[in-house]
Amino acid sequence: MTNKQKLWSIFGPVLIAAGLALVVFAIPWKSNNSPATLQKAAVSLSPNVFKNRAIKVQALADKKANYVPFFGSSEFNRMDRYYPATMAAKYHHYRPFMFGSRGTQSLPQLFNMTMMAPQMKNKKAVFVISPQWFVKKGVMPDAFRYYNGTYANLVWLAQANPKSPYDRYTAKRLGELTSDSGTVASYAYKIERGEQLNAFERANIKVRIALLAHEDNLFSGFFLKDNYQKRIQPREKLLPKRYDYDRLYAQAVKAHAKATNNNDLGVLNSFYDQRIKHAKHIEGSQKHFSYLKSPEYADLQVVLNQLKKTNTNVVFMITPVNTKWEQKTGLNMQMYYQTAKKIKFQLQAQGFNHIIDYSHAGSKPGFMNDTIHIGWAGWVDFDHRIAPFLDNPQPAPHYHMNEAFLSTEWQNLTPTATNLQQFKAQHLK
Repeated sequence: MTNKQKLWSIFGPVLIAAGLALVVFAIPWKSNNSPATLQKAAVSLSPNVFKNRAIKVQALADKKANYVPFFGSSEFNRMDRYYPATMAAKYHHYRPFMFGSRGTQSLPQLFNMTMMAPQMKNKKAVFVISPQWFVKKGVMPDAFRYYNGTYANLVWLAQANPKSPYDRYTAKRLGELTSDSGTVASYAYKIERGEQLNAFERANIKVRIALLAHEDNLFSGFFLKDNYQKRIQPREKLLPKRYDYDRLYAQAVKAHAKATNNNDLGVLNSFYDQRIKHAKHIEGSQKHFSYLKSPEYADLQVVLNQLKKTNTNVVFMITPVNTKWEQKTGLNMQMYYQTAKKIKFQLQAQGFNHIIDYSHAGSKPGFMNDTIHIGWAGWVDFDHRIAPFLDNPQPAPHYHMNEAFLSTEWQNLTPTATNLQQFKAQHLK
């Protein structure tokens, strides 16, 4: 065997495989997932669905199914029989498409929304905001990178406008959070500086998006956690045939009492056994927590700007904290209420007026699933508040954005009545 033949025997199969892979990903495969797959994806809470495009775009474009995006974080993994997707399947004309897991705060949700912007145009959505997001440094880089892949980053960069203060701010945060010294970070910093991407850079983005789109179309229906058959469908059968809010609420309170009977905190028994029972140093552990100063306020602002761009009619929910847990850990609830007040001020000052504020609801019987997440009666009440909004026609929203909410002044503002009034007088004419 000659040297050339030996080299071919070693590298030939690799070259052939690489060539075939390139051909496969270069062919414009069309994604056409079945209704069952879309149904499964809508409650899978899969990072694959969150960071990619094909399956959620197809779902939101399906007028017959009427999927509505629900944006949030870890509360969406609290799936009891009163969970929004279960209640909707039983009683309503819409289907929630759940986008939320631990760490999916404002910025990951922004890139998620950008991937499906055309499908959100003039539609409705639900957005759950947790005051716990608003910590000193905002979203953790590891969480951002986990939910925010190259595909979403490139799609955002392809439409970024260096003249927009919102896009320059987002580009700055993208560069900070990716830890990517390559294409994404370098392009992001260029946008941050107010510079247009050149023809080569735009062509590079376009080619890479095309390859990632083909890959997404090929594999979008795979690796979906089957929460629908395992957690939604069985519990839907347990709900009363006809909707009766008072009856559902009373049942939820009773179900909560039964499911939390091994502890005095009113949290799910399994959560107590696994996360609290043997934990040390709980007493007073949160007395120094503060959510009043955070880059998350500016991160939220770019989300609001994206919702304005798509003219999406949104109802917001601000989450509570379990009162018994707050008393045990020493969390300053006046600080918590101030945080909710600051969030609401930012929303309402710009025309986002559909707000469900549960910040004071943490002591209601049956309302909490665990320490900071609603469940049972909380989900029943939430469903009761959002269903009329989602099931019925609503007046078009009228949003008016203000760049002052991107400022470090706003991020670090302590929201007293005087400070808010002063900020309003100076910036919100």
